[in-house]
Amino acid sequence: MENRRGGSELGIDNLEKAVKIIKKGGVIVYPTDTCYGIGCDATNPLAIEKIFKIKGREKDKPLPLIASSIEMIEKYVFLEERAIKLFKAFPGISVALRKKGNAIPDIVNKEKLAFRIPSNETSKKLSELSEKPIISTSANRSGDPSPYSIEEVKSSLKEFLEEIDLFIDGGVLDKNPPSTIVDLVDGTIGRVDNVKEKQIIDLLGGNL
Repeated sequence: MENRRGGSELGIDNLEKAVKIIKKGGVIVYPTDTCYGIGCDATNPLAIEKIFKIKGREKDKPLPLIASSIEMIEKYVFLEERAIKLFKAFPGISVALRKKGNAIPDIVNKEKLAFRIPSNETSKKLSELSEKPIISTSANRSGDPSPYSIEEVKSSLKEFLEEIDLFIDGGVLDKNPPSTIVDLVDGTIGRVDNVKEKQIIDLLGGNL
């Protein structure tokens, strides 16, 4: 794998390898807009269970997702015009919407799903070429610091490295803040970082 400081692009051969692993139910580590993420096909319950195990994550904590487009997101949630405005105005923002259908297992979240369309081209391409949403949670044991290099990932997950099918090394990532989460089901802003509450409220006409 390429290892260029701050880089996030991946050769097409390696991308295709990663997509094959995702489609077969495997788990990969990959660069995102923020830190390194660990992910899998968001419609595969066995792969999702493996991520909970690797991270030591409590089952009652929902998992975030990435998708390659608004059109993909609309297959899995009841899409609102407000969400479209947010996705277009603030690239990389996470928006929670009411779940539609059973394609994404309840272990991810029973009632709503938090999606973002990443600005990082590698993670966006993984979803696009897999033709599925991808689980996108930080590639570390729960409670450990967010990892910005593959070395940090391997240090945190050292007891579970054999459970991970592929590491995509994008170099040392810039320490960008995690994405702001806007919950349009509950009408709340759960985490405010790269996009501020006033920007969101102003865009949506004064309220959630």
